[in-house]
Order: sequence, then C-alpha cells, then structure tokens
Amino acid sequence: MATSAFFALLRDVSKLAATAADDLAAQSAKLTAAADDIAALTGKAAVKTAGVAGDDLAVGAGQVAGVSPNRELPALWRITKGSALNKVWLAALLLVVGYFLPMAITVALALGALYLAFEGGEGLLEYFHEESGEAAEEVPMTEDEKVRGAIKTDIVLSFEMLVISLAATGDAPLGYKIAVLALVGVVMTIGVYGLIGLIIRLDDMGLALARSGEGFRRRLGLAMANAAPVVLKVLGPVGMVAMFAVAGGILGHLVHLEVGHWALALLADIGIGIAVGLLLVGLHHLWAKLRGQH
Repeated sequence: MATSAFFALLRDVSKLAATAADDLAAQSAKLTAAADDIAALTGKAAVKTAGVAGDDLAVGAGQVAGVSPNRELPALWRITKGSALNKVWLAALLLVVGYFLPMAITVALALGALYLAFEGGEGLLEYFHEESGEAAEEVPMTEDEKVRGAIKTDIVLSFEMLVISLAATGDAPLGYKIAVLALVGVVMTIGVYGLIGLIIRLDDMGLALARSGEGFRRRLGLAMANAAPVVLKVLGPVGMVAMFAVAGGILGHLVHLEVGHWALALLADIGIGIAVGLLLVGLHHLWAKLRGQH
C-alpha cells in the first residue's frame, strides 16, 4: 500500500510538473510574441519620428554651440535631463487623453504638423535674410537662457515625437503603447543628445588625436577638427528640411495623399511642408501688420 501510494504521488507530481512546464512554455511564447510586437511597433515609430529627431538634433546643437567651451557638456546634460522629464509627463498626458478622447491625438498631430511647418517657414525666411545680409544682430544669451530655451523648444519636439509614436501603435493594447513610448523616448533622448555631445566635442577629439601621433592618425584628427564647424553649419538646413518633411508627411497622411515611389513621396512631403509653412508665416506677418495698423 505504501509503495502504491508513493507511485501515485509520484505520478501526480509528474503531471503537475508537466502542466507547469506547458504553462511556462505558453507564457514564454506569449512574452516572446509581445516582445516581437513591441519591437516592430517601436521600429515603425522610430522611422516615423526620425525627421523630428533630426530637427531636435539641429536645434540642440545650435543651442549648445554658443555656450562657453568648458560649459558645453554640463549645459548639454541639463538639457538632456529636461528633455527626459518632458517626455515622461508628455507621454503620461498623451496616454490619458488618448484613452478618453482618441480623436484628440489626431487633432494634436495636425496642430503639431502645422507648428513644425510654421517653424520651418520662419527658419527658411531667416536663412535667406542671412544670405542676403539682412539678418538682425542677435543679443548674446547666457547659459541659463540657452538651456531654458532649449528645454522649452524640446517640449514641442518631444510632444510631436510622442504623438507620432502613439499614432504609429494604432489599436495596440495599452501596455504595448506604454512600452513603445518609453523605448522611443529613451532611444531618442540618448541618441540625439549623445550625438550632440560628440558633435560639439568633435574638434577637441580631432586635435587630441592629431597631437597623439603621426601619419594617418594625425590626418584623421585634423580632418575631424576641420569637419566640426562644417557639421554644425550643415545641421541647421538639414533640420529644416527634416521639419518640412515631417510636417508635410503628417498633413499628407491626414488627407490620404498617396504618392507611388518613396523618393517622390519624400519630395511631395517636403513640398507640402514648405508651401504650408510659408503660407502660415505669411498669414502671421499679415496679421501682425494689421494689428499694428489698429
């Protein structure tokens, strides 16, 4: 009797172990599938927000570039922390609003696109004024003013980045949306401001490399040092084009504009962004002039 009871107990334990193993395998499969889905959604969101990230890179580098060289990295760290905090409260706000009022996300997307187009239009006019020598002389800003200005600008760019990411998740479960927003926020913050740190220190790294050796290392170091101001100068126009592309892409998507080839679609997005941006800037200046007459 004792032997039979022992084998019965052993059989029950084996069944429980097999059931537990099956459950564990099923849970593992679910987690793997969820991780794959989140990774796919995050990749999709990252591609769609690349233009905003490019603009964020250009704006951030421009803000830090005027700071004293020995204060560039501390100022950049302050901006990075401010950007991370912006993304936390903006993501929470978007999730709450999106849950109770999904249509608000589409409205926010459209308003963000119009704002990006307007900013791009202003930047384009300023660029041509600078080229023609008509630019107004700017008053130098302190480090604190630059940091505060960069963090305020980041609110708009982070908001647009998170709205685009949230829209890219579609009808995914809430947990997926939270994970995607968190991953996009972390990757974009570290990626953008880490790259800005490399850019603003590119000349110092190049000079250090040039002094540490001869031949190829010296030539590479000098090339890096000479490339730094060129990179900073190019970032502005690149960021402006990215801004137009993002704005035009969002507006075109909202009106269901379909263009065949991706290159033509990109040109169409940029063209729409420029047209809308210049129109908004023109209306803004006209409104300001009319208000001034009264």
